[in-house]
Amino acid sequence: MRWTSSTVRCENSRFYGASTFRRDDKAATVTFLIIAYDSEQAARKAYDVLWDGYYGKRAGQRAKTFGIGPIGDERDARFGSSGFHGEPGAVTQTRVGTTLLWTLADSPDRGGIDEDRVRDLATVLAKRARQAQNGDTPSAALDG
Repeated sequence: MRWTSSTVRCENSRFYGASTFRRDDKAATVTFLIIAYDSEQAARKAYDVLWDGYYGKRAGQRAKTFGIGPIGDERDARFGSSGFHGEPGAVTQTRVGTTLLWTLADSPDRGGIDEDRVRDLATVLAKRARQAQNGDTPSAALDG
């Protein structure tokens, strides 16, 4: 897969995957995206381009950054408004070795998502990516 445009560039990407989850109409929607690259250098090169050019803007113009802890090799997160009526939304981007990972979350209800829930989701995804790269048995899971 190879994308090129003025804002998104995914040279040397090998695999792309996406999965979206929603429990019911009033619950949060969570989408996980993964792009695997040929090398850590290619993933590092794409990190800023994708965050600054696209993903960093996904939580709205007034979104604020928040910390997601020491997960991955690089990380960014923003929490704001993703909908027309001020619905909460968040985006995280993490680099784990040769992969870039995104967690996109939004909710029609103001209580549907918060920074802690988004942080937990991004952490599970990053841990699982590290386990896969290390050839370990999958064990990353959400508590509770």
